[in-house]
Amino acid sequence: MSKVLISLLGTGRSAKGDNNKNIYATTDYTLEGRLYPSETLVANAMIAHYGIDRLFVIGTAESMWDNLAEIFESDDEVYYEILRQKEKKTLTQDSLNDLNNSIVKKLGSAGSKCFLVIDGKSKNELWDIFGSFIEILDLLNDGDEVYFDITHLFRSHSIMSFVMSQFGQTYKKFKIAGFFYGMLVKDEPSPIINLREFYKFAEWSNAINMLNSYGNGDSLKMLLNDSDESKEIKNAFSEFSDALSIADMGSMQQSFKRLAGQIKAFENSNNHIVKILSKQLVRFIKRFDVDESLSKFQFQLAKWYAESANYAMAYITLTEAAISVKCEVNGYDSTKKDDRDKAKKELFSLKDWKSSLQEQNKIGNAFSKVSNIRKNIAHKISANSVDRGSKSSPKNSVENFDNYFATLSKIGK
Repeated sequence: MSKVLISLLGTGRSAKGDNNKNIYATTDYTLEGRLYPSETLVANAMIAHYGIDRLFVIGTAESMWDNLAEIFESDDEVYYEILRQKEKKTLTQDSLNDLNNSIVKKLGSAGSKCFLVIDGKSKNELWDIFGSFIEILDLLNDGDEVYFDITHLFRSHSIMSFVMSQFGQTYKKFKIAGFFYGMLVKDEPSPIINLREFYKFAEWSNAINMLNSYGNGDSLKMLLNDSDESKEIKNAFSEFSDALSIADMGSMQQSFKRLAGQIKAFENSNNHIVKILSKQLVRFIKRFDVDESLSKFQFQLAKWYAESANYAMAYITLTEAAISVKCEVNGYDSTKKDDRDKAKKELFSLKDWKSSLQEQNKIGNAFSKVSNIRKNIAHKISANSVDRGSKSSPKNSVENFDNYFATLSKIGK
């Protein structure tokens, strides 16, 4: 695991009496209670504070690469060559190779690099910046601790660093240590603040969306467990999330009931996002009226899975819902395997009934098709297998779900 700093390098301001040289203001920075006197670059203070192993610097052709060369003790020849190319507007990515070596030498570990990017004034330029960030993400390793310094370069690059931190974690497991900004203050130490809470807001938002859209509560569970919330809230949601993940319908119904009993704790939380979450959970609980029969709960669950585009679970649940309601109509015990097998057999037999009982015949045919699709899903049967129960294509299965649901929900009516 490495500590990696991604730093944005700006253009600074013109030095007094020298229009050809730009500088950053010298100030005393403070970071987590420690003072770093007479610094011009936030990244330098962060390197010392956190013991950074690798540094990736992002800047435009006008950025202060020459000043960076001074800070990282490059040879005079390197410094003057970068300055000359900046003034002539001929600076290229290759121009920064010697600066890369200076940074590696000072940090004492390999892997640092400077990246020359464009301004990002158009859609195409933004995609070019995206490509540079992707290159940086490819250089990160799982387990790396990544720090972002967004102090010195504004425009689209700061926003892109935030977006890319989220995007990168879809395929790399690195830890976001924070987004740091040095607040320049006159006549007193300038604090370097961590804006990671902005990132946290986005994490909560994505996690709530995952629950609402896909029925996945794992991200919310992790965020709650990592928060200062009470054990009461953490345990209630963990049980709810685990039940969703394992898709044990009996356990889900019980966990929903227990969550309903704890909803006041969510509503009374001091965390604004947890209060918002409580409203989502109330809607969730109301939708699945947990005091109703098992079959009604299963039908609602099957419909919700379909709305969440989780058609595998939708078909598995719809099959069980049809069996449960058949048990309830016939006075069977829906918790006993023998009774459920008997109800299942009776549902299959309906497709062979005479045309005078067309509605029952329709239910039997629908159950047979749903059950065979469920068999293919649950047993992962190959498309070429002779044991394949249904010839329905994925497209047809998705398109026909609502019709099957409407037919099977009429059992007993």
